[in-house]
Amino acid sequence: MKKLLTILYAGLLLTAGGCSKGYFDINQNPNQAVTTTADLVLPNALKVTADQQIGSFSFASTWMNYWAASGSYALSATGLDTYKETTTFGNGIWNTYYRNLEDYNFVEKAAIANKTPFYEAAAKIMKALVFQQLVDMFNNIPYSQALSGTTNIQPQYDDAKTIYESLSSKLDSAVTLMSRADAIGSSTSDVMFGGNNANWIKLANTLRLRILMRQSEMSGRASYIQGEITKIVNKGGGFLTADASVNPGYLNSDGKQSPFWALNYNTAGTYTQAFWRANQYPITFCQANGDPRYQYWYAPAATNGKYQGNVVGSAQNHPGNDASTFGPGVLKSYNQPAVVVSAAESNFLQAEAVLRGWMTGNDAALVNQGIQASFTSLGAGDATSYYTQSNKNTNYLACVTFAEKLNCIIRQKWEANNMVTPFEAWCDYRRLGLPADNPITVSSFVDVPTIPFRILYPVSEYQYNPANVAAQGTIDHHTSKIFWMK
Repeated sequence: MKKLLTILYAGLLLTAGGCSKGYFDINQNPNQAVTTTADLVLPNALKVTADQQIGSFSFASTWMNYWAASGSYALSATGLDTYKETTTFGNGIWNTYYRNLEDYNFVEKAAIANKTPFYEAAAKIMKALVFQQLVDMFNNIPYSQALSGTTNIQPQYDDAKTIYESLSSKLDSAVTLMSRADAIGSSTSDVMFGGNNANWIKLANTLRLRILMRQSEMSGRASYIQGEITKIVNKGGGFLTADASVNPGYLNSDGKQSPFWALNYNTAGTYTQAFWRANQYPITFCQANGDPRYQYWYAPAATNGKYQGNVVGSAQNHPGNDASTFGPGVLKSYNQPAVVVSAAESNFLQAEAVLRGWMTGNDAALVNQGIQASFTSLGAGDATSYYTQSNKNTNYLACVTFAEKLNCIIRQKWEANNMVTPFEAWCDYRRLGLPADNPITVSSFVDVPTIPFRILYPVSEYQYNPANVAAQGTIDHHTSKIFWMK
């Protein structure tokens, strides 16, 4: 018997931060904290950011066909597979993200006051990451007035493109700060890189490249993008060659496990994830293209030992143990690091920039390095035999045209994002329409049969900041585009 789905499963993870205080909270002023210091606040702020990269983006994992619901649950008319949204859809994300930004803002201000450039730079870098993701979900957002505490509880919205340019500039400033002699070796609480300034610089450069490449399809933007990439390269420091991941010392106790592990296992080591199962689309692609990674993202179905996934919105999905669960490559231990930005993504961003003529380098080598980084992170071994097949989906050197090469880069990037940073796959799909065969839901309750362009502004804004959110006009999640979309 199928169990009735008694809750809106869109809220399973989207509202995980819904009880967090928002940036509009008038009961305290985050700019007047007097009982803590930057080195104590940064670790938890990093942990919260890491928690969000999969935990808040169940919608991206569904829409980009990494996950699908278990057939043990009845279809919902308002679930993620219907593409429907209300103003409660992203409320938890909005509040949690702005609360996270308050912490980074405190770190930055405390670091300036105490002349500790490492912490100032780290805070600038992480604020850029969080603000970019907010723009990528909501477009125009409160930015310049957003973290003013009680001095402005109804901040105005800033233009999304202007925010992007500001974030790029702040990342450049952060690299300068992180390179200073008095910043080197000065961290005592860095749970991202263990105080390695060079890796923070690589993260800043990679995030800046992500910001620039997001604008690739905008008319008249090519010269700006190329000029900014040239500045990054000339300033030096390089891009990520290892994952930027957080590990504050995860423990096998409630609330202290690594976030993706905690989503699936209890402290007794029992697999408790009943709702989410593998999606059939990646399994089919991997099996057709000689890719072993599906055996690391997913586990065989307990009842028959086969790798079999479900389809988003299908009423015929495999129930319970008849479907593949999440696998050993992404569920390693309760204390596994939580990835914020992957080395694989760094390589694919660079490869696309080289392909477009905006950066010098060997695009084929970068693609292969990105594939290998993904294999390595999963424990899948040497990827050489995979990316040297005579297959344009997997072998970049087999591609001839620009379109074929771009398709290969984004296809492999989509694979590498599985169970790591699904949000980036959704952004690439909105930017480029790739992977081109990414399936849409088959739900009979579907809203509009296209993957949503954006998230609606949250109900909290309409309650507490009504004039400024109303000034953004009528927003539709299927027609209102993020500024960098075609």
